[in-house]
Amino acid sequence: MTTTEQTAPRPVQTKRVRISVENLPAMALGDLWLGLTRHELWLTFAIHEIKQRFRRSMLGPFWLTLSMGIMIGALGMVFSQLLNQDLGTFLPYLGTGIIFWTLTTTVINEGCSVFVLGEGYIRNVPMPLSSHFYRMFARNMLIWMHNMVIYLILLAAFGIPVGLSILLVVPGMAIFLLNLAWMGMIAAILSTRYRDIPQVIASLLQVVFFVTPIMWTVESLPKRMAFVHLNPFYHLLEIVRAPLLGIAPSEISWAVSIGMLVIGFPAAILLYRRAYPRIPYWL
Repeated sequence: MTTTEQTAPRPVQTKRVRISVENLPAMALGDLWLGLTRHELWLTFAIHEIKQRFRRSMLGPFWLTLSMGIMIGALGMVFSQLLNQDLGTFLPYLGTGIIFWTLTTTVINEGCSVFVLGEGYIRNVPMPLSSHFYRMFARNMLIWMHNMVIYLILLAAFGIPVGLSILLVVPGMAIFLLNLAWMGMIAAILSTRYRDIPQVIASLLQVVFFVTPIMWTVESLPKRMAFVHLNPFYHLLEIVRAPLLGIAPSEISWAVSIGMLVIGFPAAILLYRRAYPRIPYWL
């Protein structure tokens, strides 16, 4: 006869995390960094959401590109006649402006609901809180890449002389995206706390769209220069739009865009540090 010996199960060792007022700021900054390093997580979520949205569609995200291209073509033919602009010059200007403005508005508007829509994951899944924001940002960047096909078509159709100035789009894009990141983060935090903020932001962005040189050029309204020099969104668009059109952005546009980044990015981090422990309770 053989006997079997039963051994007691080993106790599971758990890591204790001390949460106090003193270490909450460090935890918030750590969450931002941890969420950023978990790129395989939020990038997988972003790709999955795009596939789910365009499931059983032949063109997929290119349906958005097609609809945007048709809109740009129609607006270009109408406003080039109204503003007495050359179509070959105005259409690339309009197209690049709408592509980057669409990215701007979608990041800010969808940022307003990023934590609210992720309530189920935030309450039940142990993942960095900031990963929900990175997921939204990555999803819109993937859609933006699809929309940049329109620029390539305009580049080939109208023979835009880009030259070496197109290299300026690299630092311009970095500054542009970092500015979008802090705008979207602030919108996400404030909208989670105050549910009226998304409507306010959406209304303001509509107004800003019409006073920003996107469907009209600076030269067409020479007596409305306040809409240009005092409009930070114009300068933000200009540092990415101008290099793609073969023009070097002005020093004012660089200075304003960098100044927005220097002021806004630290403000967003400070706001996230303060709101980090409260966001789950606001949902």
